[in-house]
Amino acid sequence: MKNNKNLLPTKLLCLALAVFTTTAHAAKNDDFEDPTEYLPYNEKKPNEWSLIKDDQRHKIKTYSKQEDNRRFRSFKVQGLLKGSLEAAARCQFDIEGITGWYMNSADAKILKKVSDTEYYFYFRVKMPLGVPHRDVVINAKIQPYSTKTGFLGITYTSAPDFIPVKQGVIRMPAYETATKLTPLGDNTVEEHLEGYVDPGGTGLPIWLVNYIQRRTPYANMIGRQRAIGKCAESSSPVPFKYKE
Repeated sequence: MKNNKNLLPTKLLCLALAVFTTTAHAAKNDDFEDPTEYLPYNEKKPNEWSLIKDDQRHKIKTYSKQEDNRRFRSFKVQGLLKGSLEAAARCQFDIEGITGWYMNSADAKILKKVSDTEYYFYFRVKMPLGVPHRDVVINAKIQPYSTKTGFLGITYTSAPDFIPVKQGVIRMPAYETATKLTPLGDNTVEEHLEGYVDPGGTGLPIWLVNYIQRRTPYANMIGRQRAIGKCAESSSPVPFKYKE
């Protein structure tokens, strides 16, 4: 009789492949990523960024870094968006629209507008079959674009105690990302995002979380590249201040 415990890593990997590499919401049929294109982690250089994927077709690069005193790897992604800075800002500020491009997101909504440069929002992420979903409350702070800085900056920090946790859902204890949107001219914006996420809870091996997190930034950038066209079509006022 086979030992079911020995089958657990294989089952988890199969679930990860089935659920977390499915980016139909973020990519056209010809945009599906090839897992073999990912480079191996550079374990010899902790605390330094290691190139993970260089997609020259879509102008996207992703990186990973194992930092001291952190359970999981940090991530970085750089990509080009074909649109104006206003359109790129609209995509960032369209909280309900997150489910259209964020990998495996199931729900997103604005919770509180503090000012024209700060707000709180909520979103929930689907996990592999049998694993509790994760959610997070995020405090977003905006540094509007100015000619002096040359970019629009947004920092996202988890606020786990902002609202009660829903039954059956695990609240992420850490979600820290920083986005810079730099207009390059010719209707092009460069997006640079760095971050770290801890999904919390138990039952998810570190290798599985790292596996997921090395693919999510790429899938999300593909999604934003697709979404910016729709954001550009909006005629409603931009909900938050994106430039001085």
